[in-house]
Amino acid sequence: MTVTVDQGGSLIPAAPEPGPRWWQRIRIGYNAALAALSLTLAGPWAAVLASVRDEESLAGAWVMALIPLTVLGFLDNARRAEAAGADPDLWAPKWRAAIVRLLLWAAVIGTVLALPITTLVYALTGVKPA
Repeated sequence: MTVTVDQGGSLIPAAPEPGPRWWQRIRIGYNAALAALSLTLAGPWAAVLASVRDEESLAGAWVMALIPLTVLGFLDNARRAEAAGADPDLWAPKWRAAIVRLLLWAAVIGTVLALPITTLVYALTGVKPA
């Protein structure tokens, strides 16, 4: 006895079309505009980090900078996924994603303005800058 089953095609599914590469998905103008807008928040954040660095400790300033960066990084990913999966006519997910990205840029720029140079000087010389 021989049984033949015709599936109507190959049993191996066809490979899906590749999506755009990561460098094609980056919106340079969008991120540059958000980075420029975030400078109004980055300055005060850098001042807060600098005062913590000067009055308390450099390690405390790094901890104070890295906790919001971590939280904002996770929120940014969540809001990006929410905006990508939302209906194209809905503006609220796009606005929420843009606001979180703006805050992330402010935290990154403020941290870069306040901490790395002092940390490098301290690591190379062993002397805390006054």
